[in-house]
Amino acid sequence: MNDQPHRLSPIALLILWVKNVIALWPIFVGGFFSVFGSKKSFKEFLFWLGLILMVIVLTLGWSILRYLRFTYAVAPDGLTIRSGVFIRKTNHIPYDRIQTVQRQQWFFLKPLGLEQVSIETAGKETRKAEGQLAAVPTAVADTINRYRQGIGTEAATSPAAETADADAATQTRVINAEPEPDAAYKINSHDLNQYALTSLGFIPFITGMLWVLNKAQEYLPDSWYQQAEHAITGLAIYLLIGLSIIVLVLGFAISYLNIIQKYYHFTLDRTGNELRTSRGFFQTNTVSARLSRVQAIRFKQSILRQWFHLTTVQALLASGAADDEQSNDLVLMPVIRQRSAMTDMRKFISWLPAVIPDLQPIPVRNRWYYVRNMVLGNLALIVAPIIFASVLWLQVSWWVWLLPVGGLWLIIMALQGQYAATTAAITIAPPDQLVIQVGEVWTRQRYYVRKKDIQAMTLAQSIWMKPRGIAHLSIHVRKGNSDQTITSRYMKADLAKQILSWYQPLP
Repeated sequence: MNDQPHRLSPIALLILWVKNVIALWPIFVGGFFSVFGSKKSFKEFLFWLGLILMVIVLTLGWSILRYLRFTYAVAPDGLTIRSGVFIRKTNHIPYDRIQTVQRQQWFFLKPLGLEQVSIETAGKETRKAEGQLAAVPTAVADTINRYRQGIGTEAATSPAAETADADAATQTRVINAEPEPDAAYKINSHDLNQYALTSLGFIPFITGMLWVLNKAQEYLPDSWYQQAEHAITGLAIYLLIGLSIIVLVLGFAISYLNIIQKYYHFTLDRTGNELRTSRGFFQTNTVSARLSRVQAIRFKQSILRQWFHLTTVQALLASGAADDEQSNDLVLMPVIRQRSAMTDMRKFISWLPAVIPDLQPIPVRNRWYYVRNMVLGNLALIVAPIIFASVLWLQVSWWVWLLPVGGLWLIIMALQGQYAATTAAITIAPPDQLVIQVGEVWTRQRYYVRKKDIQAMTLAQSIWMKPRGIAHLSIHVRKGNSDQTITSRYMKADLAKQILSWYQPLP
């Protein structure tokens, strides 16, 4: 790859335009319902239609300007990006400052040999990566990674490339072959199916579907909604139950297929001081991150996966390039047997202990605090306000449903509190690690954090906690560009002070 400035591939113009349109989705959704809603005059119809067309034209024009004013150059001393429509900005990124390289390739980019590349450095302060190339040849990221690893490259232009656009004109010939990984893992079909079948991802999907239906009521014509409501209330009870089952099955099927395509052909390898993951069917997502950016390792088990003795392993990175189902955590192992998790992960993260250390659980006499907090919190913030609102605006007959449903919800929250209490534990793992386990939303999470990666540690005691010898201990770990706080609640105060002294010995 030569060091001359290049433009992005022309398809990047389409990608930039689509992103701009998506960013303005409320305008398009509101305009759509306004155009096709009921009780709209012809003038109102023309107004909303004209507004939508104007936004489309403006976003397209802005995307063209951004595309024409954007160039990049991959040189031996670093990556240089020039951008900006009215104010020109030059960003030079030396290779030794690059911490993570993320490559995303949608299925429609594969035949073209293009991908999106995101570059992050140690000085990153915002969610947005310092270097973002919307559509470039795959040779670009290959060249950047080889320069990072100190492997020599030589530019050579193929005859066919002479007629292509400037972005794809340069091909890279490697002088030194890419080194073999020190450790490698590839998910098999059985493990991937286990991971998808034991996921609780259908719950957010169903919740999201109910939210969409609720929002649709605000925009759809009243006659449509009333007809649908009348049709549903006219169904027999067994048909309503059947409809509910269909919704659950549909939610589970969509969650299953989404996980299958997301972690399709998942691989993990370690070469020297770098980890690399790759996955995806419709979009191949590859993340290369330095081991020094790993702030903590998390072993995560939903209650369903606990029953099957399966666990998911994630890395908390000081980077936003990684991504998980719901957060910016890098998945190292989507699913692995609990008994072999530590042994297998040590091949990639050498500082992990060989076996799970003995954790010190929360004293039994303190566990009821978890239950109390969950019940009182949900009673004050959810159940009581709903029942109070029903007294003011709903019929008395609604109480027949609200009271037992509210009581059932409080029982579920009490069980969640008990689960969190029995899960909570903590210990110091020699020579320099803290292991802390917490239970959140029916999920057990065990964190392994080295002392040097703990950003801060806080011991908290209220007035009534001190005479009872109880304390909260919170540790702060960098995650992306923010803070991940992990708290062990209602633990022994002496143990909390011992850990605090281990972290920061008193003079």
